[in-house]
Amino acid sequence: MGYEQYEHHGSMVWVRSDLKGKHRKNCLCFSCKRLKLGLPETNCPKAQELYEYCVKHGMTTPVFECPDFEEM
Repeated sequence: MGYEQYEHHGSMVWVRSDLKGKHRKNCLCFSCKRLKLGLPETNCPKAQELYEYCVKHGMTTPVFECPDFEEM
């Protein structure tokens, strides 16, 4: 298993090469009608808070379980 480094949210981050770019495919938020990308005022509060945390710490965190999920 290999690893690589690249710039994400303005920070240099490490990722497993086989998982790079697969966040959206695996994250429950991207199939939820509560997600409003780029609209912090109307976005799902949990998704917005997690996004802000990830940007602050240079991380990417896919969501696999959520009590507020609403299928598109």
